[in-house]
Amino acid sequence: MNSKWKKFNRKLSLMLSTSLVVSMLSLSLSVSAEVATSKNSFTDIDHSYAKTEITKLVEQGILTGFSDGTFKPSDSVTRAQLAKIMVGALKLQPDTSEASQFKDVKEDQWYAGYVGALVKSGIAQGTSKDSFSPNKNVTREELAVFFVRAFGWNQQDVTSQTSKPQLFDLDQVSNWAKDSVALAYQSGFIKGLVQKDGTVKFNPSGIADRQALARLAYEFVMNKSTYDSYMTPAKTEDGTEESNEAKPETTKPSEGSSKGSSGSSSGDKGNGSNNGGNNGGGEQAPSKNLTAPGEYTLGDVTGNVTISSQDVTLKNTKINGNLRILESVENGDVTLDNVNVTGTTEIYGGGPNSIHAVNSVLATVIVDKADGSIRLVLEGGSDVQQIEIRSGAIVQNVSTGQVGSIDIAESVPHNASVALSGNFDSVMVHAEQISVEFGDNSTIGNLEVFEQALNTVFKINQGAVVNRAILNAIVQFSGEGALTSALVNVDGIDFSQLNQSPTIEADPTVTSVVYSPEAAEFSAIDSTRQIVLTGVTGSASKDLTSFAKWKVEDSSIAVVNSGKIQAKGNGTTVVQAQYGDFEINVPVTVAVYNEGAAYPTLEGIQVTNGSAKLEFTEGLDTSELTVDDFVVHAYLNGTEQQLNNLQYDNGEFTFDAVNSYGSTLYITVESDVNKTHFAGSQSGAIKLTGFGGHIKDVAGEAVANLQIAFRKGLDNKTGEVVGTVTTDTYGNYQIYLPPGIYTGELGGGDTKYIKTYLIGVSAVNVENRNENQTAIEIPTQDETRIVLTWGKDPADLDSHLVGPAGDEGVFHTYFAGKQHYYNNELMVDLDLDDVTSYGPETTTIRHLLPGTYTFYVHHFSGASTIKGSGAKIEVFHGAVATPSASFTVEEGSGNEIYWVVFKMIVADNGTVTFENVNEFTDNNPLYSLQPSIENSEEEL
Repeated sequence: MNSKWKKFNRKLSLMLSTSLVVSMLSLSLSVSAEVATSKNSFTDIDHSYAKTEITKLVEQGILTGFSDGTFKPSDSVTRAQLAKIMVGALKLQPDTSEASQFKDVKEDQWYAGYVGALVKSGIAQGTSKDSFSPNKNVTREELAVFFVRAFGWNQQDVTSQTSKPQLFDLDQVSNWAKDSVALAYQSGFIKGLVQKDGTVKFNPSGIADRQALARLAYEFVMNKSTYDSYMTPAKTEDGTEESNEAKPETTKPSEGSSKGSSGSSSGDKGNGSNNGGNNGGGEQAPSKNLTAPGEYTLGDVTGNVTISSQDVTLKNTKINGNLRILESVENGDVTLDNVNVTGTTEIYGGGPNSIHAVNSVLATVIVDKADGSIRLVLEGGSDVQQIEIRSGAIVQNVSTGQVGSIDIAESVPHNASVALSGNFDSVMVHAEQISVEFGDNSTIGNLEVFEQALNTVFKINQGAVVNRAILNAIVQFSGEGALTSALVNVDGIDFSQLNQSPTIEADPTVTSVVYSPEAAEFSAIDSTRQIVLTGVTGSASKDLTSFAKWKVEDSSIAVVNSGKIQAKGNGTTVVQAQYGDFEINVPVTVAVYNEGAAYPTLEGIQVTNGSAKLEFTEGLDTSELTVDDFVVHAYLNGTEQQLNNLQYDNGEFTFDAVNSYGSTLYITVESDVNKTHFAGSQSGAIKLTGFGGHIKDVAGEAVANLQIAFRKGLDNKTGEVVGTVTTDTYGNYQIYLPPGIYTGELGGGDTKYIKTYLIGVSAVNVENRNENQTAIEIPTQDETRIVLTWGKDPADLDSHLVGPAGDEGVFHTYFAGKQHYYNNELMVDLDLDDVTSYGPETTTIRHLLPGTYTFYVHHFSGASTIKGSGAKIEVFHGAVATPSASFTVEEGSGNEIYWVVFKMIVADNGTVTFENVNEFTDNNPLYSLQPSIENSEEEL
């Protein structure tokens, strides 16, 4: 491979490792544009050898199809289209001037700028001096070359040898592509075509089609590390490792000097986008990879620097580009001493001891270690413009310099812990269901909690102070420290575990207030009536009822809570409410009707969006009442609301559901003015928030008339049920619940389904309508069902089962091979492959054969780790509703991508025993469980 490509291998490895393939499959691959298409709607992939890969990439949101419902698996890809894809992946700016050297690329052609950008960057040179051949189809050898460049591989990097036979037609591969094709084949990335005589051919000049691209894209995106492990540093003539990477300094270099040139590490994370220090769309400077422990001084560097070893100290260096601390640092230490990074500092490795930045200047810092076991310490006079936290982390600021905003991103996994210690001007929280701790004696200037951060818990430790909080999600505070003031924009925030509640600020946009009713009269003790307080904010309104401070002059006559007044004794008094500078006074009169007699009263109300169930004292026949015996008032968004289709029947009012998501509906029901049959009044309210979804079985059929019971909180399976709903004929459900996270229980009991759970999020700002779940039937007497469930993160865990195939071999069921047949009989199948968090995934063994079944889990995609996923596997052996065996992952550090969970041993007499394996690894267990895997003759 020539020196020009060596120069760009590192950059390509960084920037193409994910984004190339995503762009290749999401940008248009023909003149007609691709559109997002359901994975089940493609009409032309049933006979494609890459159907499984296409389907999986669609499930991941990586791959799209065409507007006519096709994928066009056999369509070819042109060089012009590939140029557009490459430019998009590399985030280069189109440049038509550089394409002018090619006679076949006209300035007004849509692809001219893309071709020019690739030429300017040095990635493409054309098919001849004055031709680019934009309409030429990409061949199989060209496709192999592009992927090898994306991997960043060099022929001289290979020392490991394989027993694979040489490609029979390697001599037919173009000289410029021969190294790349050989690397891709020997690494296992391309398989070749097995001939009848046992030889393997590549067919290098064959046209690459979309299904071949999908297969390679799937392997590149999903299994990159497996192929990268094939590459090792090359050896020099004396047997030592040859490397172009930076070496530790044994003597201090002269000021401004730097050592080393580009390397080709495969450990980078992310798409490698360059955010600073490089030329817009042009050629990038080489990166420097610090691969061994030691002290380094690089001086003034133009380009990127990576640290892939622990126990590294980088000193007296200015990086006009990005700095990356890679996962390969693991739990080790890295120190940045007097380092200036103009671009982004990305931290993917490092342990609970720490990454230290001493007297350093860092523009943007991203902290993203999968298992969250990392600490960043800012010391000396370090200045940091902003820090984005994408995983669990500890950030400790003991610097005398300036530290900008801390942004805790939405991508932080559920139940992760973020700890901040020291002084921080601004902390912004987007993450849901996490723990944020402010260390002893820390100071937080401004804490802003965004709408997405539902159920996040903040702990303010001893001596710590949060000066001001802006709260847009329901969260909880605790600790010995202090929250001085808060602007509260949602109901239900819990300050009860703080020593002192904060001062609640008034919304400065409120210009006036209105309230209704303006007076409250009661005809029975313990009657209630709601006063609704509304703030006017320009042309809009805001419900202030729960945010105002309410009090009553004489509590022997009435009490008040969030505007809801309850009568306690005859007389008159005044209820007051204060919100900022606004104050209202509501006259209250309690005059008990027919006092001393056992006269019926209205004593309770339960409001839903569509009904109001009433409770009366004994002695009243509610079936005799009519709508004329009541007065009903409803309030919504500060004004009285007309309830459509209001009807009464035997103690319950029904009405058409109110479509005003996020608002609170208040309803007051009282006796008619003459108290004809009863006295008193009752008020109730419902927050018009909630969620809905669809329940299906493993065959995809709707499950009707199945009750779901909801409890407040994530993974709350034993607490109080706060709401129930039953699916309709079409398997759909809709429930209104206050904002928060809920766990729904379905199945079990006398149903034919295993007890499973779903997670529903009721948000203030948006209605979630896709909180779906699959109901899993209890297996038959002859079946064994394995059910995998987990939390929100990672998004996709995959079930793998390996066991006796019935012919002295072994089978392997997983998402790309869901079924195993023996003698034309279905023996095992993966009923359900879930790709959107939580599960369940179910694998059913129809008939057990003697031998050993091994079940393992693969972290397929998404944030967090298997150990942080809360994964649980339940095995139902026979027609039982309770599991015969259960295995739950133990939380801990480490980001291994495979978890070998258990073995099920079936004796010749049918006896079943379980063995808990509980091993974590980065090596695919299949290689040891199924050592011989045949290659498909149709694979590229």
